[in-house]
Amino acid sequence: MISRSPVDEEELLNMLLESRATTTITWDPLLPLYVDALCKIGHAKPSTALTCLLKHSSILDWGSDAQPKRKRKASTLMTDIKIIQDVMLSISTGNVPKTIAEVTEIYSATVDWIMAVVSWHNNNLVVSQQAGGMMGSPDAVSLFESLGILLAALSGTGKGLEALSSDYQQGLKTKLGQALSAYLPLCADVSLPLRQRLDALQKEFNLFGDQPSKSLEHPVIDEMNVNALQFESSVMDGPVINARAGLYVYINAVLVGRPLADDSMLINYLTNRYGGHYEVLIEEIIIAAFDVLSNGVYRNESSRTMFLFRAFLVNKLPAFFAAMSAASMVPIPMELCISQALSRLDPNAFPSFSQMFSMQGSSVLSDARQEFLFACASHRLIPESSIERLLGENPMQTLPVGGPYIKDELVAQINTNFERADQLIGELESMEGNAGAIVGAITEVMYNLCNQKETVTLKNICNALSRRPHALDVILLFRTAKQFLQPLCTLLDSWHWDEDQSENQPVYDEFGSILLLVLAFKFRYDMNASDIGVSGNGSFLLKLLDGGSYSQKLAELTDKQNKDLGAWIAALFIAEGISEETMSSCSPQEFYMLVATLFDQSLGACESGKLDFETLKGGFEYLLEPFLLPSLVFALTWLGNHIWETETDPTIALKTLHSLVKPSSISGEAQAIHRTVLNITGRLLEEQLKDVRTRHTSRSDIKPILDALEPYLSFQRMGSCHRSELDNWTGHTAGGLVGSIRTTLQSLVLWSASPDINSAPHSYTHRQLVAGVRMLGSTRVLGAILDELKQQSQAGSGDLALDIAATMICAPMAESFAVDQNSYHPVDSTKESLPRCPILTLRDALTLQHENVPKISEKDPLRAEMIVRLWRRVNVLMAPPSQVSNIDVSNIINNMHIGIEGQDRMDLEPSAAGVGDNAVSDEDPDNINQMLDNAAAAAAAAAVGMDTGVDVGQDMGLDSGGAGMDAIDDVLNAADMAVGNPEFLDLDMEGMF
Repeated sequence: MISRSPVDEEELLNMLLESRATTTITWDPLLPLYVDALCKIGHAKPSTALTCLLKHSSILDWGSDAQPKRKRKASTLMTDIKIIQDVMLSISTGNVPKTIAEVTEIYSATVDWIMAVVSWHNNNLVVSQQAGGMMGSPDAVSLFESLGILLAALSGTGKGLEALSSDYQQGLKTKLGQALSAYLPLCADVSLPLRQRLDALQKEFNLFGDQPSKSLEHPVIDEMNVNALQFESSVMDGPVINARAGLYVYINAVLVGRPLADDSMLINYLTNRYGGHYEVLIEEIIIAAFDVLSNGVYRNESSRTMFLFRAFLVNKLPAFFAAMSAASMVPIPMELCISQALSRLDPNAFPSFSQMFSMQGSSVLSDARQEFLFACASHRLIPESSIERLLGENPMQTLPVGGPYIKDELVAQINTNFERADQLIGELESMEGNAGAIVGAITEVMYNLCNQKETVTLKNICNALSRRPHALDVILLFRTAKQFLQPLCTLLDSWHWDEDQSENQPVYDEFGSILLLVLAFKFRYDMNASDIGVSGNGSFLLKLLDGGSYSQKLAELTDKQNKDLGAWIAALFIAEGISEETMSSCSPQEFYMLVATLFDQSLGACESGKLDFETLKGGFEYLLEPFLLPSLVFALTWLGNHIWETETDPTIALKTLHSLVKPSSISGEAQAIHRTVLNITGRLLEEQLKDVRTRHTSRSDIKPILDALEPYLSFQRMGSCHRSELDNWTGHTAGGLVGSIRTTLQSLVLWSASPDINSAPHSYTHRQLVAGVRMLGSTRVLGAILDELKQQSQAGSGDLALDIAATMICAPMAESFAVDQNSYHPVDSTKESLPRCPILTLRDALTLQHENVPKISEKDPLRAEMIVRLWRRVNVLMAPPSQVSNIDVSNIINNMHIGIEGQDRMDLEPSAAGVGDNAVSDEDPDNINQMLDNAAAAAAAAAVGMDTGVDVGQDMGLDSGGAGMDAIDDVLNAADMAVGNPEFLDLDMEGMF
């Protein structure tokens, strides 16, 4: 099942532990065996097992009588104790922990357990009667003692002692201190040796809940820290070299999948990289953009990828340069910069007129060069008369060179004639340099329409956008997904439903069109809730995205849901059609949450013979009407899962899927919506159907569906590699995927060091680095980068390699993008949850390596030096600038019409920026100044001590310590583990079956 349906450890453990809720049995001996087996075979970490166990424990559910109406769970304490003891035994036998990260996670989970038990005890204690709490529960006492033994066992291991001895684990030690301060006063009923051990532990490591002083004059300063400071101070930085491959890698990363082009992040990175040398900045970013485009041609990248490369060059850069020129305190010789950049490009990429007929790829490059120059002329960066000179020949095409579009003028045009919005959206796919102004205008108009609840016009704009995937890419070149989508998400969450309105079908139509655009963004770029601006447990959209594709049991539905479900089934399969009464009693939000259950019940009725297939098919055809079509996103997702999961004959389900994927008839208005639905669902359906075909090789009804899905399989843009690419990298003779990453870094260094500045770019795709991080983890990828950096340093190219390696580490990645953005656009924590990164990033891994420099320097001084230099360079590149000479960064952003958090957040609340022309202010720099001040302060704090609170589960190269059994023998021997509790018996179940 793991190979057929990969599932992460937390979800797997949750499914296992949730099974206890189906019975009232207090002791199930199989559950601990399953959890222990999952840990031993590596499908779950002990820390995750403890965390999930607490989440499902009755200790959290047994509150005081403050909530008398809440149904209490049956006791889970006996099972909880056994699983905790299994973890403790794994620790005491030396199986875990193997790394500092692992010991930190187990410590943290144990602390959470202790605090939960203490809280339960305090809430249930009746002080006047000396009763309640643990005094009345032998199981709770056993649980409490087991947690203390676990803590003692963990502290007796080599890694446990190393963590407690480290000055870099102050947050952990503070939590431990708080737990021990709560635990020890309640230790009267536990064994004396355990109390003594924990008391000694608290005193030995000063675990009293307070942060110890970090003053360098402190008399007990660790000698290791002194050595670390001395070593770091002895590391001398070489000259800073901005390698040609550095910015080339960065732009590749920005455009590899979902466009990660937050302007604040991009401007700050470029400012940090080039300081006050803005002529160099302009020249090198032009070269890098052309290098990326040339590389795409040579690598035969897809047309959708080439479109994005051209859009960045032609639409993004001229607008960026125009804003930079307007904000500069001194004139910038734009024409000279552009001329010098073009002269450094590979001349073979731009053939003569006679050559172009036989060189299609070079034609793409020549067209892009002309489009770029026309866009620069449109933005008044160069005179129109200079285009022919800069091309070196007559232009091959005639493009209009007028003034650039002005956002406010476009907004006025749209407000006068809303059909103008559709025209402008079509122009987003053109290469005339006006996309930035169009995106700004469309964004402001949609924001105002959301505020005014003008959903008829908003529906038309959303329909126009969801049908143009390239337009979505261009939007993300100029707006973050959150800035663009948050007003739509807020509108969907707060949608007002009036049961007495005269017509309900148009409301369903408008709701569905707006929702479909959000879904198109979400599924095209695999975005999470933080990316699109959805937050809050009460959010309808959050519930729909999490559970809209899963059916519910009828017993789990409310009375209202049961009634609505019956009405829709009757409307689809019994009545003459969907009546106004059916829709008026069920809001669009309620309908979408029932779609998967509707399909489950209807298909089940057909499979059991209660409903014939033609009736089923005819009823589902109603869902091909435009006002209901977006619901097929969830219906098809459920249907694909159902077909994949079923072990019985899937004939009826496959026939149903075929009728919905390739309907016999569909209206012209619905065809465009249907294409968008298949774009969203096609890739997953294909994967599921191919898997089913491997299990049912003789079936002939799967291929027609796969053929129908074929045109819709290239919709997603997530930076994932192709199978052929992965096979090539993993088959690398010098170390598989890790070795291929080293070879790529080596080749980039060689290209950057080439004396021929006009050479073609080295073949590169950032998909390789992304695949390495996602498949192998950042720790191993960073190790490969450090190995190659060390080798290049020994060969004399260390400074070039350092810049390229630092860029690889600083390059944006989709998984961490929301967290990175939060440094520039902080979320309002009172309204939204802080974004989290689901993986250990290369920057996190480098920080952890930097913490271990004292140890590494003893064994491999050169590697330690490389880590220090790389860490410094990354910090410089990632620190938002507070002061910039000769140019006003805030004005660059204002001139580019970039919405700043707090100014253009579009939260659609009464306190929002307002409506109309004042809704998005482009004139007030205070917000960006505040943003930069906050980011600079955060960067300064990070330079003092980088935050290491990341989820890691990989070996950082530290020596693994022993089990430390001598320190806890007395504890284990003294604990009475089997008083009246069958859980502590040796349950060897192998011979029972």
